[in-house]
Amino acid sequence: MATYKLDGWDYEEEPYTLVGIHSTMEPYRMAYMVNKYLGLKFHRTDEDQDVIMPNFTVRYPVYKYEDVINYTTFYLTPNKYWASLNTVVSSGGLFDNQEETEVKTVLLKEFAKVDFIIKVEKEASFFPLKKLINDLTKIPHVITAYQLDEHVIKQQDYLIFE
Repeated sequence: MATYKLDGWDYEEEPYTLVGIHSTMEPYRMAYMVNKYLGLKFHRTDEDQDVIMPNFTVRYPVYKYEDVINYTTFYLTPNKYWASLNTVVSSGGLFDNQEETEVKTVLLKEFAKVDFIIKVEKEASFFPLKKLINDLTKIPHVITAYQLDEHVIKQQDYLIFE
């Protein structure tokens, strides 16, 4: 029996654009403010973005908005978030105690100073990126917003939200 192989076929990733936001707001508050000032309708997804580390698991909240008219999906997630680090402390007795320590984690280490990330699942040339960035900077408590270079990210699977 003959075996057939697709020659010259490469798996192509879906194009996307990243916007970084500097702000001190909580994630739910940022989603609310983006909805209010930009007229979008971000809602919290049922599934959080889980990043599993050896000593802890971080569950980054993910907010999603689907623009059905322009066939674009937006995701908003914090880049910095708190995780609980569980450590077992032996007291020398019968029972071990568990201590919970809060640890600040970063989703994309290449952009450690960015507080929030908006992922737009479309190439920047096919939607008004400059307008989005200008509108984001008009939100109170948003310090700045700018496009991020997605080619420097080593852990691209952290940006797969579905």
